Amino acid sequence: MDAKRLLLLFLLAATLLAGGVVGVAFYYLRPLKAEPIAREALRGLRVIERPYGLELLPQAPKALLAFYPGARVEPLAYAPVLAPVARAGYGVALLKVPSGIALLGKERALEAQRAHPNLPLVVGGHSLGGVAAAELAEREGLPLLLFAAYPEGDLSGKALPTLALFGTEDGLLPPQEAREKARRLPKGARVVFVEGLNHAGFGAYGPQRGDRPATRPREALWEEVREEVLLFLEGLGWDTPPSPRALR
Repeated sequence: MDAKRLLLLFLLAATLLAGGVVGVAFYYLRPLKAEPIAREALRGLRVIERPYGLELLPQAPKALLAFYPGARVEPLAYAPVLAPVARAGYGVALLKVPSGIALLGKERALEAQRAHPNLPLVVGGHSLGGVAAAELAEREGLPLLLFAAYPEGDLSGKALPTLALFGTEDGLLPPQEAREKARRLPKGARVVFVEGLNHAGFGAYGPQRGDRPATRPREALWEEVREEVLLFLEGLGWDTPPSPRALR
């Protein structure tokens, strides 16, 4: 085989390989878009687009929950769970993060806090977003809310108010592994396994590769998650909302 033909075959193989790499990357890194039900969950709320995310604001919020999405998940996908939290009196910031990866935008919650300096801050996150939230909570001494997530490091010696929710049908963080990782949570953390909930069921963005199907209707699961979140927030003792002038 002459050199010209070898070069052509090499170029063809390289092109096919590059195309395959791009295709695989697109498949695994494609955004997980919010379902239409997520947009519907915002009805009746004051919603403001900020550079750092989407704010859901009641008239006089008691506190601000800044929430990091799971990897590649559109932040709006968590509206079915967290919009009712805003209706109950808590501001919610659904944070936008670079390339859909919360670890690349760990300061976003602090940007939201700077916009509302008079509101106490709670940080939360789903899956990889929870890792970012836990790191910030440890550094800043903030209450922490985790959906199917755990800290990267050991926070068991820390005294941070923490709620960690897991699903019994989670295929990406199975219950046995979740119980093991829960040892890293701050002391006194409330840990709840929601019966029938899977990994993707914390939001509304469709099925996720490697996950298991939920075994209960998602509306019932969302309601159970919301109740736990509200009990946690109310337990922090912020009963008296600040002046509406705290909003910007």
